[in-house]
Parts: sequence; structure tokens; C-alpha cells
Amino acid sequence: QSPLLRSVPWCGRPHPRSDVMASSSSTKAKSRGQPLVSAFPGDEIDLKGLPTRLGNGVVQNEDEKAVASRYGIVKRSNNNRVWIDSYRKRYIASVGDWVLGVVTEKHSNDYRVDIGEDQDARLSMLSFEGATKRNRPNLELGSLVYCGVSTANKDMESELTCISPFTKKEWVTGQTLFGLLKGGYVFKCSLRLARSLISPRCHVLRSLGAVLKYELAVGMNGKVWVNASSVEEIVIISKIIVNSEFLSDKDVDTMIEFTLERIAK
Repeated sequence: QSPLLRSVPWCGRPHPRSDVMASSSSTKAKSRGQPLVSAFPGDEIDLKGLPTRLGNGVVQNEDEKAVASRYGIVKRSNNNRVWIDSYRKRYIASVGDWVLGVVTEKHSNDYRVDIGEDQDARLSMLSFEGATKRNRPNLELGSLVYCGVSTANKDMESELTCISPFTKKEWVTGQTLFGLLKGGYVFKCSLRLARSLISPRCHVLRSLGAVLKYELAVGMNGKVWVNASSVEEIVIISKIIVNSEFLSDKDVDTMIEFTLERIAK
């Protein structure tokens, strides 16, 4: 499922009570029939004998075994990627993450982009689909870009790319997955909520898509861009997404119905 949802047809602030978050996670996990597996720093992660990509919170030790670097819930994706899902505020880039960033510096061959890390990431001017030295994007300072993390190292600046493996259209067409985002509104959310929005089973996006048309770009760095036909709809969608983090699917449906009824009056 793509983190960028265009014209979806079907489509942050931590809660003061940690037991609410645990209860919400447990309920959703049970509904899918998947037991929760927690890990503490240093615990070995079972890769089940499969080639696996290590995501945030999972590192390789001296014995070449995958271990957790922080406490959280062990999560796995369909493409054999494993990471630790924990409630943290600081974003640490990982190769393969899709992020939203703001251009802060412009040089002769690259841009510096703020993605929420300690230092800005680097985006080459040629890291766009179909870009050449003569035909390349000219981003202004403050531009919002959607891109992927191609290189991530704790001792070096991260490198970004706007070349997508899913689409082959050139950047000049404006139909690429990555690139400049125009209009709309950007809001911040918890990293945990951002990852849940990317899931194809995300209930709040499905429910919103059934009643409203919108565009959405989810960054794993806790930033979400949303665009709709009116400012009122953009505000409604943003508020509903942020408030849905600790709600059950039933409560999310109730919140959407109640909000739309109030707007209609």
C-alpha cells in the first residue's frame, strides 16, 4: 500500500495514560488474530530464517544477530521488514522510509532538506525521475517535498531520493509518486500514528474516503500532507486523523459521523 493516496476512493500528542495506548494496541492486535510480541533493548529478534530488512529499533550485533535497540512492539511487514514500534518523539531515518521534508538550503548540485533529524538530509538535484543537468527541478526555499530515504547512517547525513520504484513517469509530468507537493496542509503526528496510516488496513482512511475525496501523503517522520476541495474539509480530515490514534474502529466511525453532522447544520 502506497503512503501517498491520491483521490482516495475507499479509501500528536502522546496520551497521558500509557495503559490507554496498550489497551488500544492490544484490541487491534486481537481483532487481527496476531499476538503482541514486545522486546527490550538487547533482546534477540526472531527473523524466522527469512531474508529480512532491519528497520528502526532493530540492529545487528557482533554475532550478526538481529537485536532490539529500544523497547517496543515487534512489527513485521509483508515485504519481510521488521522494526520496533514504540512511542517516541524523535525521528531516526531508516533506508526505505518515505518522508516529508522542507527545503532549507539550495546549492549548485543538491538541496538540504529538514526531515526532523538532528541535521538536514541531502537531496541531489539529479535524484528526480528523468532529471538531467539541463532539465532538473528548481525547488525554492521552503518547498515541501515527498521523498524516500536512500542512505541512513548515524554518523553521516541522510540522503534522499525522489526516484520511485513504482512509477516511471518523469518529474515534469507532475504525476510522479515523489517530488514537490503544492497546496494542501501539513500537520505533525506521532511516529506510531504515521506508521499506522500507511497500513492498507487503516480504518480511519477507509472511512474518510467513503464520504470525502482527498489527497494524502504520509511521512514516516511524523508529518502528513492533506489536500481537499476546500479548507473546511482539509481541517476536518486533519483533526479526525489526529484524534483517531487511540480510538477503536467503532469510535472512529462515530466521530466522523458526528463531525459531518455538525458541519452540515
